[in-house]
Amino acid sequence: MRLDLKRLQPDWALILAAGLAIATGLTFWLGLRATRAWQRSTVQAAETRGNEVVTLLAVALERDMKGGQMSVLLKVNEQELLEIAPYELADSFARGFARFPYLESFYVWTAGGAEGTTYVFNRADRRPPWDDEGIAGDPFPVVFRKNPTALRSLVLLTQAQAAGGRRFVLFETSLDGVRYQAVTHLMYDGTGADARLIGAAGFMVNLEWVQEQYFSDFLLQMQGVIGDPSLSIDIVNGDGRAVASIGPPMSGGPVHERSFALVFADQALSDLPQRQRDANWTARVGVANEATLAAAGSGAAQTLVLLGLGALATIVGLAITVRAARRAAALAEVQSEFVSAVSHEMKTPLSLITLASDTLANKRYSSPAAIGEYGQMITVEARHLARLIDNVLCYARINDPASEYDFENVDLGEIVQESVDRFRPQLRAHEFDLQVNVPGEPVTIRADHVRLVQVFDNLIDNAIKYASSGKWLGVAVSHDGRWATVELTDHGEGIPPPELSRVFERFYRRKGTRHRGAGLGLAIVRQVIEDHSGTVKMSSTTGTGSRVEITLPIA
Repeated sequence: MRLDLKRLQPDWALILAAGLAIATGLTFWLGLRATRAWQRSTVQAAETRGNEVVTLLAVALERDMKGGQMSVLLKVNEQELLEIAPYELADSFARGFARFPYLESFYVWTAGGAEGTTYVFNRADRRPPWDDEGIAGDPFPVVFRKNPTALRSLVLLTQAQAAGGRRFVLFETSLDGVRYQAVTHLMYDGTGADARLIGAAGFMVNLEWVQEQYFSDFLLQMQGVIGDPSLSIDIVNGDGRAVASIGPPMSGGPVHERSFALVFADQALSDLPQRQRDANWTARVGVANEATLAAAGSGAAQTLVLLGLGALATIVGLAITVRAARRAAALAEVQSEFVSAVSHEMKTPLSLITLASDTLANKRYSSPAAIGEYGQMITVEARHLARLIDNVLCYARINDPASEYDFENVDLGEIVQESVDRFRPQLRAHEFDLQVNVPGEPVTIRADHVRLVQVFDNLIDNAIKYASSGKWLGVAVSHDGRWATVELTDHGEGIPPPELSRVFERFYRRKGTRHRGAGLGLAIVRQVIEDHSGTVKMSSTTGTGSRVEITLPIA
C-alpha cells in the first residue's frame, strides 16, 4: 500500500482562512460587547454630568440670589444708620447695583417725627415704573429720592413687620401695578419687649423684570462657566412655564432638576412665610444629546464603525494619557522645586533674623554701632520674608476659582504713588535717582485696589533687586481717554533675549541669578493685569535696563 504524502500535508490556506474567520468572529463579538459597555458607560457619564451641572446651577443661583442681602444689607447696622446721613450710603448701594442686576432700588427709613424719613436710591440705568420725578441733577449710577409718595405703603408694611423683634423680613407688595419682593433689615433701640424700631434698610426686586431678564442673563453667564453649549438648560417658574432657556431644545432624554424658591435673601436669616419657603421654581438640565449618541443603533456596519472609532480613540487616548502623564510629572517637578525654593527662601531670612536676635539678646556684639547693623539686618530680612509670604498668598488667591476681585472705581495715579511711597526708604537707602510723573487729574479705572498695589510693589521690588550699578527708576502714568498706561523704566542689568519671553511664567527664575526669590512676582503681575482686562509688556537690553508697560481700560 502506498501513502499519498501530499494528502497528509496540512492545508495552510484553509487553516489561515479558518483562523481569519475565527479572528473576525471574535473581533465582532468583542466589539459588540465593547460597544454595549461603551453605551452603558456613556449613559452613566451623561447622567453624572447632568447631576453635576444642575447642582452647580442650583448652588450658583442660591449664592447670587442672596448676595444682595449678604453683601450690602448685613453691613448696614444701627450705629452706622444713626451716625451718618442715610444718603451717604449711596456708594455702598452703587456697588450693590453693579454686582447684582436684580436689585432695582434700595430704601432707608429712620424714625423721627410723625412718620419718620424715607430715602430711596434707584438705578439710573433702569428706573422703576413708579418713579416719575425725573432724574435731572442726579449722579450716575444712583438716583436719590427723599420721602417719595409712592413708597408710603411700603414703609407701613415694613413697620408692620417689626412685631416680635425680627431682624430680617421679606414680603411681596405691588407698586404702580408691578409686583415687588422687598427684603428689609430692621434695626432696634434696645432688646426684648422694650425694643423700639429706629430704622430699616432694604432693597426691592422687580419680579416681572426678574422673569423677563435676570434668569436669561444668568444662564448665559453659567454657560460660559460650564463650557458645554450642547446642554439644554431651562428655568421654570411656579406656573410650569419656562422663563429662560439656553442650548438646544429639551428632547425625550433624561432631565435633571433642582427646585428652588424665588427668594432673594438667605432663608436662614429671614423670617419667611411657608408659601415663600416652598421651592416651586425649577432649574432643569437635559443631556438628551449625549444619551442619544450612546444609544446609537446596532448592526454589523455600525459595529465596524464603532470598532474603528474605538481603535482611533484608543490611540488618541493613549497619546493624551502619555502627554497628561508627562505634563503631570513636569508640574510635579515644578511644584517640588517651588516648595523647595519657598522653603529655602523662608529659612534663609528666618535663620538670619534668629541669629541677629540671639546676638542682640545675649549682648554678643563688639560695639554699640553693631546694634544698628544687626537691627538693619533684621529689618531687611523681615521685609524680604513679608514680600515672599505676600506673593505666595496673593498667587494662591488669584488662582482660586472661589476667590473674587473687589472691583471699584480707583485713581490709578494714587495707587502708583502709594506703591512708590512704600519703597521710598529702600530707594533712598540704595541711593536711587527716582523720577515719578503722575497726572494732576484723576485717572479713574475699575480695579481691585489691594491686588493692583501688589502689582506695582513687585515691579518696583524687582527694579531695586536687579539694579546693579544703574540706580535709576522712572515711573510714569498717562492716558488717552480710553486706556491708562503705566511705564516703569530702570537702568539695571537687563534680561537676555532668550529669557525675556519666560519672565512672566510661574516659578521661573533666571539661570545663574544671585538674587533670592520664588519666581512668583511677575507671574502675579501678568495674572492680575489680565484679570483687569489689561496687558503687560516688557522690553529689555542686557547691561542697559528694562522697561515694563502696563495698559488698563479707563472706567
